Amino acid sequence: MSGTKDNRRVQYTMDRFKDALLHILATKPLDEVTVTELCRQADLNRGTFYLHFQSPRDLFERIEMDLVEAIRPYLTVKINDMATWLVPILNVIANQPQAAAIILNNPDSVVLKKITDPIRQKTETSYQSWYGETDKSVLTYYYAFFIDGAIGVLTKWLKNGTVEHSEQIAAVIENVVTKGAPH
Repeated sequence: MSGTKDNRRVQYTMDRFKDALLHILATKPLDEVTVTELCRQADLNRGTFYLHFQSPRDLFERIEMDLVEAIRPYLTVKINDMATWLVPILNVIANQPQAAAIILNNPDSVVLKKITDPIRQKTETSYQSWYGETDKSVLTYYYAFFIDGAIGVLTKWLKNGTVEHSEQIAAVIENVVTKGAPH
């Protein structure tokens, strides 16, 4: 029983530090965040911080990886219907809006690449059949348009407080990608 109790305490501590970092990142860049500031915000001590993390960057990388691990199972699902496939991914994003917003606003994020690469691989085949395009270099432009547009929709959704349901946002993304603008 004590193992479960200890695990809950550790998880609670980790969550406090994660919440503190995300709160601080709303007002300043990661490189300017100090351990002292994090501990003050989390109301925990430095020893506890260093028991779990090496630096604020280490903590941030853990937050990123948690998001990737939560999304990863949905990336391998076969896409029959884009909106249905997107809903569970959007639910993960809605449950971690601060972390998702930070990652989405950093186009060079290694984590963003880990999420978008499997999507790119899945969509290339679809683009070939949807648009009748076989030139791989041209297909990269279709993908860039799709992913940048989807990130724009997600960023707006997060800024608006994820008011709309995941199903609505998934339908918006699917409609733009599969139907495009009316002729």
